[in-house]
Amino acid sequence: MPVIFYNLPVYLALLLLFVICNSISLFGFWFQRKYLLRLDNKDIVTKIVWQTVLFFSTVFITFWIVTNWSNLGALKQTTIKESNAIVQLYNDLDSFPKEPRNILENKLSNYLNLVIDSEYSSLAKGEYNQKVTDCYRDLVLSIYSYEPSANLSSELRYNRILTHLSELSDYRENRLSYVAGNLTGPLLFFFVTMIMVGCFWTGFIDTRSFKFTLFIIMSQNWIISSSTWLILEMDKPFQGEFSVTNAPFISAQKEIKLLKNYDYEKNQASIITVNQ
Repeated sequence: MPVIFYNLPVYLALLLLFVICNSISLFGFWFQRKYLLRLDNKDIVTKIVWQTVLFFSTVFITFWIVTNWSNLGALKQTTIKESNAIVQLYNDLDSFPKEPRNILENKLSNYLNLVIDSEYSSLAKGEYNQKVTDCYRDLVLSIYSYEPSANLSSELRYNRILTHLSELSDYRENRLSYVAGNLTGPLLFFFVTMIMVGCFWTGFIDTRSFKFTLFIIMSQNWIISSSTWLILEMDKPFQGEFSVTNAPFISAQKEIKLLKNYDYEKNQASIITVNQ
């Protein structure tokens, strides 16, 4: 779906899908009255064909709701783990000498700030942010190019930093893999086709009362359109009502600021002690 769909208020997005579903069903209603009534009786259509289509549409919709809900939960956990990895990496950099440590800490903080301020606004549009990617690549290359002291403790600390950096890269790659969503290519075509066919055959409902028939058709379309809205909203986890926000990264940013303040106060206390 285009980005503008996810920027619509909920009631407008629901109304749009409801109107589309009803339009397809009314076309089906007109089609069966014009062409099929003289070819087949109503029982075959309403009791066999329509029920079969409705059954598969229901199974399909349920499957995608469960799948997308599971993906949302997995993405939230990945985001939390990635933000924790950033804090852990910042803590590990404390083992470096002062000059390279300050450079790497600044690069890590700049990357975190860009994720919060720039990347998530791009993800909300379904786009990747090349500036953040370049910043992260610069951080990774800077850590890889560092040469630890030729002693066992320094090498062990450096290897631990590389391990956390590798985990951070994995979490970042996993998080960005959710941008496109699952409904792309053939799956999107299949999803749209199933919804359209379901709405079309819903229009084949026919009772003795025209008003009651329309009521049933609109009731069924409300279920289909609201389920479609829910699937589309959850399929793009960085957009819409169910979007996964940058809250864990903001928490990591606050934690790093507290660590910086603690280090600054500790250094000031050490200077005062030495002067005394």
